[in-house]
Amino acid sequence: MPGARPLLVILDLAVKVAAVALALFPLLDPTSSHFAGKAMGVRALIYPLATLLIPLAWWLRGRPRPYPFLADVALVLPFVFDAAANVLGLFAIPMFDALPHALGWLFLTLAFGLAIGPLVDQRWVAAGLSIGFGAVADIAWEIGEFLLAQTGSSGLQLTYANTIQDLGLSLLGSVIGAGVLVTFAWHRPGTPHTAFGWRRP
Repeated sequence: MPGARPLLVILDLAVKVAAVALALFPLLDPTSSHFAGKAMGVRALIYPLATLLIPLAWWLRGRPRPYPFLADVALVLPFVFDAAANVLGLFAIPMFDALPHALGWLFLTLAFGLAIGPLVDQRWVAAGLSIGFGAVADIAWEIGEFLLAQTGSSGLQLTYANTIQDLGLSLLGSVIGAGVLVTFAWHRPGTPHTAFGWRRP
């Protein structure tokens, strides 16, 4: 589709701008009640860096084609969801935390699957690896939240029930993301067996 690439470029840039702007916004009013104790400074550092992961990998590989716009958007969207929810104070809504975990891990898993899918021949292998990535990523996230809470970030509201809910919903999102990968976003026949299906520049 001739018009698809410009739209993907615009979407990719828009998502990245949103992630950076929303992550930095709390620094303008760090005393706001819905930012207190949520390690917004750490998020303001990590979230913008996340927008650079795929562009940096692409550049280090010599700018191969095609650029993985879909994976790039999928990787950044979870950070947009989380940052927007914090800015809008949505985490104060009971059970709202379930939504960004499920959606966030759906897109994170999809991004990972789009990267490794061309490296494997069987869809079930790609699905299993993607789900495993999602599970490990969420465990690492929960450990990170626990360590931040130990330093005084009391606004994270960590409880045993909340942690189990987050793990379960993130796993659900990962399973759905893997399903989307192998049914709707599987690479075309003839795609090179390289990360993202990259061809030599």
